[in-house]
Amino acid sequence: MPWTELDEFGKTETSMRKRFFVVGFIVSVLVGGVLGWLWWALGPGSPSSTAELSPVPSLPPLPETEMAAPPPEPSDSSEPSEVSPTVAQGVIDRGRLAVEIRGRHIGTEDYTLERRENGELVLHSQGTLKFKIAFFDVEATFEQLMTFTAQRRPVSYQLALNGPVGIGNRRVSARFGAATGIVNDGERQSEIALPEEPFLLLGMFSSYAVVPLWAQSDGPQKLKVISLRGDRRNQGDIWVVLARVGPVRLRGAQGDALEAEEYLLQSERLTLRVYLSGERLLALHNDTTKSDERFRLYRSDLFADNFKTLP
Repeated sequence: MPWTELDEFGKTETSMRKRFFVVGFIVSVLVGGVLGWLWWALGPGSPSSTAELSPVPSLPPLPETEMAAPPPEPSDSSEPSEVSPTVAQGVIDRGRLAVEIRGRHIGTEDYTLERRENGELVLHSQGTLKFKIAFFDVEATFEQLMTFTAQRRPVSYQLALNGPVGIGNRRVSARFGAATGIVNDGERQSEIALPEEPFLLLGMFSSYAVVPLWAQSDGPQKLKVISLRGDRRNQGDIWVVLARVGPVRLRGAQGDALEAEEYLLQSERLTLRVYLSGERLLALHNDTTKSDERFRLYRSDLFADNFKTLP
């Protein structure tokens, strides 16, 4: 090969390497940016809102994972327990959640909510988020662990979010005391003030599985919300009211009817319609007619690819 051609080939190869490097850098930035945006904007708490009735069926156990539940936290003996000895121990709820944002399916989350012998609660979940960037299909996985006292007050939180080839990875951990909580989001550690009143801790989507434990048929519940998604510095105080609407029927995957209770979870900016069966979460969606603001969360193991209320 003549030197002139070698020189031209070398220039072409160098140019191609530069282009590949630039494209790779842009894709990396896009993936990292989208994962950050998913974490901030699409996480729970985002302001974006005569048939025979059959019981809700059970699911097989989730596979074991490396993230183990922490040992039981000691309970404050001076704090009255709200869990009576007759309350069932073991698995309270288990299922697979389908997540839809703006009418598009973006992921699933398998979760288990368990009550320990001393009444304390453990929520363990793992899930997948899928989205498209230009011509690329991108997938991120996550695992979450939340623990609560017998009075449903959060004790600890762990989240591991893993992006493709390590891009956009995030680790979040938190511990909650009587008056303050310490949150480490991998970039900084911050201290947050905790209310004396009951509060609802929101992490990934399955954190809504704790909502049924707060539901009361005899009157509304007012709860402060502490969200661990995104940048918490500008969130301000968020309060919600959980109030019962009444019994409803939902169409199951086989066309059968599932009995449920409908509740409203309302804040100043957002109203969620939540469907429960005892202590189990079935579905929820924001109360809006705008397709670009729709958010839906439902048990895909019960409702296949959709869920509907029946007359």
